[in-house]
Amino acid sequence: MNVVAGHLRLLLVAAESETIHGLARDLFLIDESIETAYRCDPSSAIALLEAENYDAIAVDLRLPADVSSLLTALGNRFPRLIRLVLADNPTDVCFAEAAHLAHCLLPRPCDAGTLYEALVDTVTTTRRMRDPALCAAVAGILALPESPAMRRELLGLLADDEASVDQIEEAVQKNPAITAKLMQLANSAYYGARGSVACIGEAISMLGLDTVRGIVTASHLFDSMPVAGLHDIPVTDFWNHCVTSAVMVRRIAWHVRAGTNVNRAAFTAALLHDVGKIVMALAHGEAYAELRRHHPNSPARPFWQEEERVFGHHHGTAGALLLELWGLPRIVVEAVSLHHTPHRTAESNLSPLALVHIANALVHSETPSQLHEAKLDTAYLQRLLLPAKLDLWQTAVTAAN
Repeated sequence: MNVVAGHLRLLLVAAESETIHGLARDLFLIDESIETAYRCDPSSAIALLEAENYDAIAVDLRLPADVSSLLTALGNRFPRLIRLVLADNPTDVCFAEAAHLAHCLLPRPCDAGTLYEALVDTVTTTRRMRDPALCAAVAGILALPESPAMRRELLGLLADDEASVDQIEEAVQKNPAITAKLMQLANSAYYGARGSVACIGEAISMLGLDTVRGIVTASHLFDSMPVAGLHDIPVTDFWNHCVTSAVMVRRIAWHVRAGTNVNRAAFTAALLHDVGKIVMALAHGEAYAELRRHHPNSPARPFWQEEERVFGHHHGTAGALLLELWGLPRIVVEAVSLHHTPHRTAESNLSPLALVHIANALVHSETPSQLHEAKLDTAYLQRLLLPAKLDLWQTAVTAAN
């Protein structure tokens, strides 16, 4: 049954084998709309991509070539191309590097069904993006900018044999950039849990400390990656707001007696709720920087509404598209997408969205210059039978502290 809208072109890059040819044949049997080409070396693969348009590429990590360099070149020269990697040893350095460079890792050997599901998930996400600049930014992001201080703390713990898993998890929770990468990897097809891991602790347990150590260590390789458009975003302050919002989520969750799963997913979503601002900066460059610079301290409308007015979408939507492409669970993606507009959800029960929405408003309310961002969605909260006034939440979380 064809579940991919329209024709889809996939390029397989691997050493010559009957297995690879069988994989291409089985993909066609699953869905006749998939056209698969095959190349056995990086140079011929890039030459083909320069001559013809492809939706996705799947690269065997055991290819007798520098796969990391190939993936980097693909990201730079073909940013809208979906990059999949077939891998088999999570303790290898090349595995950690591929995790930073690919949209999704798959097990090696890989069956056609697993590859097909990964193709459908990733390609359909990019095809929903109507803005070419937004699509290129979302597909082109290799890793989120990281605070050096946050990474140093985490690397120190990972190098300490006496450090407990709980201590490492706590340090990861203070580092949203690494959180996003670990969540992406845990939700990849490689671990067979795509779209189901919403908790950072579960992700760390699934990956193992050796893999986590490799991912964190490899992250420094991307400090020198081009970040045009991000010069106007103070990374440390940006992440501090996200971490503070995540801490606030826990206080709210305690007050409303949220279940453990909702609490944990909301914490993850709060850590990542503003990643769309990075996507917007990369997608719209100087125009976005100009909007940020000239948004007044006491504007008539919140900043997300200005984003929507100027670009047709706001950072919640942009961030959700990135996290969806990376395979994060729907409840996390929705909380990021709608954290300013929760009334747009069909959900009528307490969810991570509600906790992130309230937490974000409360954190903004603590800074006088950000009061215009501290808006609660009254109709949505009343629908959930929750208080719809900031002062009531401020009193509640103070008592819960």
